[in-house]
Amino acid sequence: MSQQRQTTAQGTSVKGTEEFSELNPSVPFTWYLLQCKARQQGRAEEHLENQGFAIYSPQHKVKRVRRGRYETCIESLFPGYLFIQLTDDSNWRALHGTRGVSRLVSFNGRPHPVSDALIAALKSRFIAQTEPEALYRPGQRVMITDGCFRDLEAIVKAVTPDERIIVLLNIMHSQQALAMSPTQLARTG
Repeated sequence: MSQQRQTTAQGTSVKGTEEFSELNPSVPFTWYLLQCKARQQGRAEEHLENQGFAIYSPQHKVKRVRRGRYETCIESLFPGYLFIQLTDDSNWRALHGTRGVSRLVSFNGRPHPVSDALIAALKSRFIAQTEPEALYRPGQRVMITDGCFRDLEAIVKAVTPDERIIVLLNIMHSQQALAMSPTQLARTG
């Protein structure tokens, strides 16, 4: 059975073992949560895939400001963690020797299973997400970090198509609308 790695905005998973679990219901597969070593999630994914394990890493699109511009990035929803599908017959010891893997999340010394409903909900939620999460939303409180209105608090009124942020600023007991660059603002609380 060939394995194909799928990396999308929804997440990363290995086909093969998942298909096997659907074709052979007598082998019960259960999802578990796996903690990766610091900054080694990609390495853990690669090595687990090479061993034939089915993994899932939910990912989502976010907008970040870098070098004064918006960038759309794909980030892991749970950095440092992977969901892995195992059976009672799986080689559990191989997980501990896998590069990039720290441990299975356990309670009272026993790995705790993750419900199939949670995995299905995560997959459906991130399949439906096509737009990145907005950096600023109308009604959100922000702090102005640059310019003559530095250190004043404002409220986001709107985000324009050219990625300018319209904020409302209280000046002399009246609200004034200002168009600002996202690099001139910071989220509060």
